[in-house]
Amino acid sequence: MEIVKSRTKSRALAGAVGLSLLLAACADDEKPLNTFNPEGPAAQSIDNLIGPIFWIAAVIGVLVVGGGIGLAIKNRVHPDDYDPDDLPPQIHGNPKLEWGWTAAPAVLLIFISVFTVFSIWDLEEKNTPGGGVAACGDTGDLDVLVIGQQWWWEYRYDIDCDGFFEDLDGDGVNNTDVWDADDAEWPLEIALDDDDVSVANEMVIPAGQQIDLTITSRDVIHSFWIPRLNGKRDAVPGRLHTWNLEADFPGEYTGWCTEFCGLSHARMRMNVIALTDSEFDEWLANQSTPADIPPEGSEAAAGRETFQQQCASCHIIWEDGLGKDAIYTGARNEGDADRQGRDFEAALAAKAAPNLTHFATRTVMAGAIYSTYVGLDANDNDLNKGQENETYLAQYNDLPEAIDESDDSLGVLRWNRAQLRRWIRNAPDQKDMAPDDLLGMPAFPGLTDEDLDNLIAYIATLD
Repeated sequence: MEIVKSRTKSRALAGAVGLSLLLAACADDEKPLNTFNPEGPAAQSIDNLIGPIFWIAAVIGVLVVGGGIGLAIKNRVHPDDYDPDDLPPQIHGNPKLEWGWTAAPAVLLIFISVFTVFSIWDLEEKNTPGGGVAACGDTGDLDVLVIGQQWWWEYRYDIDCDGFFEDLDGDGVNNTDVWDADDAEWPLEIALDDDDVSVANEMVIPAGQQIDLTITSRDVIHSFWIPRLNGKRDAVPGRLHTWNLEADFPGEYTGWCTEFCGLSHARMRMNVIALTDSEFDEWLANQSTPADIPPEGSEAAAGRETFQQQCASCHIIWEDGLGKDAIYTGARNEGDADRQGRDFEAALAAKAAPNLTHFATRTVMAGAIYSTYVGLDANDNDLNKGQENETYLAQYNDLPEAIDESDDSLGVLRWNRAQLRRWIRNAPDQKDMAPDDLLGMPAFPGLTDEDLDNLIAYIATLD
C-alpha cells in the first residue's frame, strides 16, 4: 500500500512539473521584456551566444538530474529491507572517472568562454573607442545622452554636433574625447549644453541606424536596459559610459531600470520608439522648435499662468521669444554674485525634472508607467494607482495640434485626462516618491478643479 501511495505521489509530482513546463512554453514571446525576441543587431549577437549555451546547460541539467533520479529509483529499497552494509560498488580512487568529470567541465567552460569573449568584443567594437563620451558621428548616425534620475530617464540629442556639455572654463575642451575635468567640477545641470533637444521617458530613434549613447546619472546608480535591442549598461553619477542601440524595424521597445535605485525602482521604466527616417526627421524638427504661447483669455493661457506659478521652478518649457540660455547664463558668467547664485540654484532645480516643451507628443508619462493616450472606450476609473494601462503607440505625425477630449480625430486614442489630473494633484499617491527629501514630484492639494482643467488644457497644446 505504501509503495502504491509513493508511486501516486511521484506521478503527481511529475505531472505538475510537466504541466509547469507546458505552460511556460505557451508564454507569449511578444512580451516587452523578452530577451529571446531580439530586434536589433546587438540583441541578436547576445541571443546567438545565449541560445546555444542555454541548450548545452539544458542537456547537462537533464543528464545530471535525470541520472540522479534514475540511480535513486534503481537502488531504492523498502525500509524493512534496508541493510546499511549492503552498498553499491564504490568508485572512489578511480583515476579515469575522476579525470573525466574534472576535464569535461573545464573543456566545456573554455569552449563557452571563447565564444563569450568574441561576442563581448563584437558588442564593444560598436561603442565609441577610447573615451567616455560619444563624439558626433563617431560610430553611429545619432548621438544621445541618457541621464538616469530617481525615477525617470532623460534623453538629450546632440543635433548640432557641438557636444553634450558646455565649455564652462573656456579652455576649448568640452567633450572631444572625455568629459573635461575642469568642466566636470560643475554640476551636471549646469554643464549640459542648452542647445540640445531634451525629452523625457521616451527615446525616439530612426529604425535601421546605430544610435550612440552616452549614459550617466544625476543621483544614484541606475541601469539602462532595452532587452530587445541590447544588453544592460550602468548609469553612474560622475561617470560616462558608452553604449548603442539599433532597431531593425519601426516599433515600440520597452525597458526597465535594473539597478535598485530607491522607492520607485520597480516603476522606473523606459520606452524606445523607432520610426522611419522621414517620420523621425519630422519628429526631430518639431522637437527643435519652441512651444507656442496660447492666446490671451483662453483656458490654456490661464493654465500657462498656473504652470509658471506652480511648476516652472522644476519643469522647463521653451517658448517663442525666450532663448534657451536665458535662465542659465548668469550661473556661468562672472559678475553679479547675487544673481549668479540665484541663477545657479534655478538651473539646478529647472533641469532636475522632465522638460515638458513637447509633452503632448509623448506616448508615456510619469517615468513611463502611464500612457498619455488611451483608447476611446477606456474606463477612467480603471486607471487608478497600481492599475497601469496599456501603452498605445501613436504615430507622431498623426497627433492633432491641440488635443480635445471630445475630438475623435485620434481614431482609437484619446487624451488621458483623468490620469493627468490624478498625477498633477497628488503624484506621490500614484508613484512612490520622497518629495520631502526633494526626490520626485510633490503633491499640489491647493490646486482647484479649475486650476487642473486649465493646466491640462495648456499641456495639451505642447505638441
